[in-house]
Amino acid sequence: MRTLRQSCQAWLAGATTKVKAGTLGPSDLDALRKLLDDVFSSECRDNLRQCLLYLHADEPSIHAKVVAMAEHEPKPHARDFVGQRADWPYATVHDAILDGWQVIHFPNQLAPFDDREVDIVGYEFICQKWRHIDDDCGSSAG
Repeated sequence: MRTLRQSCQAWLAGATTKVKAGTLGPSDLDALRKLLDDVFSSECRDNLRQCLLYLHADEPSIHAKVVAMAEHEPKPHARDFVGQRADWPYATVHDAILDGWQVIHFPNQLAPFDDREVDIVGYEFICQKWRHIDDDCGSSAG
């Protein structure tokens, strides 16, 4: 299955050629409209699931070292993945972003943090990816 990005890139390549040739017309825009309608149709949305990745870093920066992680897959009876340090696919939150994860929650960067006084580990970043239900949530890194 082609991704939205791949489909749009293919359409843009064709449109660029047509613009240079002076042949881009209303039918080409109709094709783009259909492409977008197909991608965002209710059937497509119904087959998407949100995958979550919790990354805990030792500082509130996306470039800080990851000190803990958990990946949550939206499938019935799925077990959350909490790997050992050697299994972690990302060394930093930035690495996860480069692999397509979107940060949806940033830690509070104003408050000082000392994990000896609270019951959490590091600064928590929550990331998401949208996947078709047939796809794994897992990263392509590591």
